Amino acid sequence: MNERAPAPGAGLVLRRADGAVFVGVRTSKARSWPGTLAFPGGAVDVDDHALPLARGAADAPEHAARAAALREALEEAGLVVVCTHDGARAAADAIDALHAALAAGRPLGAALAATGLVLDDRALVPLSTWTTMEGSFAVRRYLLSVDHDDALAWRAPLVGELAACGFRAPAAIAADWQAGRAFLLPPIRDLVLRLADVESSTIVDDVGLARLRGPVAEADRCRRDLSPGVVLLDARTPTLWPATHTNTPVLGGGDVLLVDPATPYDDERARFDALLRTILDGRRVAGIFLTHHHHDHTGDAARLRQVWGCPVYAHALTAAQVDVAVDAVIDDGHVLALPAGPGGPARRFVAVHTPGHARGHLCLWEPDLALLVAGDMVAGTGSILIDPPEGHMNTYLCSLQRLLALAPRALIPSHGPLLVDGVARLQQQLDHRRARHEAVAHAIAAGHATVDDVLAAVYGVDTPPAMWAFAARSVVAIAQALVEDGRVVEDDGRYVSRS
Repeated sequence: MNERAPAPGAGLVLRRADGAVFVGVRTSKARSWPGTLAFPGGAVDVDDHALPLARGAADAPEHAARAAALREALEEAGLVVVCTHDGARAAADAIDALHAALAAGRPLGAALAATGLVLDDRALVPLSTWTTMEGSFAVRRYLLSVDHDDALAWRAPLVGELAACGFRAPAAIAADWQAGRAFLLPPIRDLVLRLADVESSTIVDDVGLARLRGPVAEADRCRRDLSPGVVLLDARTPTLWPATHTNTPVLGGGDVLLVDPATPYDDERARFDALLRTILDGRRVAGIFLTHHHHDHTGDAARLRQVWGCPVYAHALTAAQVDVAVDAVIDDGHVLALPAGPGGPARRFVAVHTPGHARGHLCLWEPDLALLVAGDMVAGTGSILIDPPEGHMNTYLCSLQRLLALAPRALIPSHGPLLVDGVARLQQQLDHRRARHEAVAHAIAAGHATVDDVLAAVYGVDTPPAMWAFAARSVVAIAQALVEDGRVVEDDGRYVSRS
């Protein structure tokens, strides 16, 4: 848990009289969790404390949060909620001038002063404050009710952090989440489900507000249900930079399957156990699935096997390389059927053998959701290390192409956030690898004969020096692939192009 006080944040729930709310999908430009559905919102900036508000608040944090909620709506959605200093409705030309100034890079405070406008917070209704699971943010959430969206001033968004924006019925959003068509983080899911309860009310009265402001169960606050029966936990592990944690998907609506529990740290194990038991709420761990043998994927498997008395599943090549006892060997095409229960419907995961990063690497494919538990085939940030002799580049590329053929809608990597543009991300990784292949081939053709020479020529520009040792292993993997392809000849550690 974060020992520092959580940073302040703010979010805006814009609601029409028909119950529809304004939402968008986080893009790759968002600070976190691209591909998940969100309301406009973000961190409170230092400058938010000084932004002028029509109503404001004597409490400085409340003033800044109200300003931040409206600023984020303006930046992310293009919703301009302003008025004149005396509370009159802002003229369209003044709003245009404000937007033009902001688009030109002028700070919001200066742009408001130049146009004689203030942020209009008079209709904001405080809902609740949500503290994130990690304790990193405390987000104050506000409701803004409007008769219809034509009553609002809309301009082009100033940042590209939300896409596919528009008004949607909360019940429809909830149905999409239930079916796995939409991914909602805990604070968004919580509000959407509460908003669905009051969707039929034209005006959110005191009873409705009480529902929206009601207490949040700890099990709901701490869980990341990507869809019912697919929950994502993570834990700090001794993994490779820039990653710091390994994801542990918790799969199944009844008794569950844990994927890659890996932390070796006592404090993280205690935190993980507490979260897991809260999420399970009386259910049990039915098994542990290992994607491959690396220590940042297996470090807690033996302990949890003993704690829960459950079997461990892995590929035979993985079983031969890990300390934990593997109770059932899994190969390509093996189906793990997880029954329905209080946590969600029945799920069916198919093992997909994807060697290249590791010989025994397995992914899990859920065809109904088009969801791939990808292990170390892709990373949320950066790329995957292919380290010979265990790693084999051409095999890895073939495995990527096999996963592409599945056309996954979303990927759960072992490190980093959910990747919802599954096909695009796999293609991006494949294209990146091919580009590196060509760069290494060109460097060798230009006379860079050793690994160190190629490393400096290819990776020296865009790779931090601290990562050069790992980049050197990638050079070896690519050079070996080029030798296999007949494009390069290797002689005692020196490489020469055939062409």
